[in-house]
Amino acid sequence: MDGAASKLDLSAKLPALPGLRLQGISHAFGAKKALDDVSLAVEPGQLVCLLGPSGCGKTTLLRIAAGLEPLQKGSVALDGCAVAEPGYAVPPEQRGVGLVFQDYALFPHLDVAGNVAFGLSKLSASARAARVAETLAQVGMQDYARGWPHELSGGQQQRVALARALAPRPRVVLMDEPFSGLDARLRESIRDDTLHVLKKSGAATLMVTHDPEEAMFMADMIVVMREGRVEQAGPPDAVYAKPASAFVARFFGQVNEVDTVVSGGHAVTPFGRVAAPGRAEGTRVKVLIRPEGLRLDGIPDTAADPACPAKVLASRLLGRSSWVHLCLGQGAEEGHPEHVHFHARVPGRYLPPEGDVLAVDLDPAQAFVFDAHDPI
Repeated sequence: MDGAASKLDLSAKLPALPGLRLQGISHAFGAKKALDDVSLAVEPGQLVCLLGPSGCGKTTLLRIAAGLEPLQKGSVALDGCAVAEPGYAVPPEQRGVGLVFQDYALFPHLDVAGNVAFGLSKLSASARAARVAETLAQVGMQDYARGWPHELSGGQQQRVALARALAPRPRVVLMDEPFSGLDARLRESIRDDTLHVLKKSGAATLMVTHDPEEAMFMADMIVVMREGRVEQAGPPDAVYAKPASAFVARFFGQVNEVDTVVSGGHAVTPFGRVAAPGRAEGTRVKVLIRPEGLRLDGIPDTAADPACPAKVLASRLLGRSSWVHLCLGQGAEEGHPEHVHFHARVPGRYLPPEGDVLAVDLDPAQAFVFDAHDPI
């Protein structure tokens, strides 16, 4: 197939829209299908996170977008212009894409300024020096221009890698687990700085992560992937508050699970009823309840029969919230046949003593009803 003709043909099929477009991407490694008909778009100034467990295909999709993995099926377009289809591919270095890898991949034989200047060979020496200085200032590394990669901390190396990616003013930035090698405290600071730098750059950014909290912090749009397919895509608040499947609900953190049946249009749980529209009477379902959806309160001495009493097994302060282990039913010990163990997350410091009995109330907005056999 002629490359130029191929590019023209594919461009005719695609709307001339700015940003990154991946359409109908399928990919296999031998008999293993890594991606199955995945499509997504990233607009200029938008940050989209590919979120999912290891092996779900998110890094393969990122590599295809970058041109580091040959395209087998589908198409990749930048600003409405095809850069890849089966039999045709623009080389990675010609795509105008900035790359930030998990291990930063800085050149050890170049100093910081040399690393940032690597993709600026078409500029004059003075313009190149000015752009390097400008980009290093953006990421707060202007004082390290003559330093060497091995002299930098992990956070500093990540900043330099970001500066190198942004220096050529790319239309698209692709990031593969960029913060995973940093300790927890440094990670929070670096990703906050990175978010603001990326937003200021106006680039369309596609980022891979397996951390749901990181995705919610960084993303304008989250694409949850599972076994090579898109399980759900949408703004972070929508994906969190309205998970499309039990898999998505569980991926965003621990949940309490109740196996129950539908009665009168609701799923019945020990804590209250949850709307189950569209499900027939008597249908078996499972209700997933986020720990923060269980609201706790002490039971007054005058309360003869609280609706849902629960005995405290343990309580732990996690910093910004408290984690309370609860037992429902007659058995207060692990392994008792009537013992049902749940967890509640309470804002701030809330540490009821072991053995206390509390009333439990349900926030229906934090409870989700799925078919009993919905895979998780």
